[in-house]
Amino acid sequence: MYGMHEVLHHRCARGYTRSVENEKTFQFQRTGPRTTSGSRPRAEGILRSLAEAGYSDTKARRAVVRALCGARAGATPADLLSRGRAIHAQLGQVTVYRTLGILSGLGLARRLHQEDGCSAYAVASRGHGHHVICRRCRRAVEFEGCSLGSVIEGAAGSTGYRVEGHWLELFGLCPGCQQKGRRTG
Repeated sequence: MYGMHEVLHHRCARGYTRSVENEKTFQFQRTGPRTTSGSRPRAEGILRSLAEAGYSDTKARRAVVRALCGARAGATPADLLSRGRAIHAQLGQVTVYRTLGILSGLGLARRLHQEDGCSAYAVASRGHGHHVICRRCRRAVEFEGCSLGSVIEGAAGSTGYRVEGHWLELFGLCPGCQQKGRRTG
């Protein structure tokens, strides 16, 4: 069992250590209609997809998926560990990271990058999507579509790489923060 220090502090891939209590989180929102309502049906759909892909159904994996689906905003691995332990007390940090890797690899979760180099995760919508993230409140909205075809072709032509994918995140101020700025500015 991990001690309180590991639960309250999170070391991200870049080596920064931050207190989870003070951590700014993403508020994740999708554009368009949701295919399921509530976190329980969404979690069951993800667990079904994992089983169809050949992954075993464990209590720990269920706890991570339910914690991710129950998060109102994008959740860091430390958030998921804390929330997941409320569902399954023996959940370990390694299982959280492994499950996030599997979910991301299957396109069931998306990683959201924070400016400090750390990541948060959110349930992915179907299809190809990107995010626009508010620099002030960290709210993230997923949108579909991009017109990067000519940029990708140009990069492939000039570098000799065979481009197999891309990742696009845009940063700015959401409408709510823009409005707050007008009131205070």
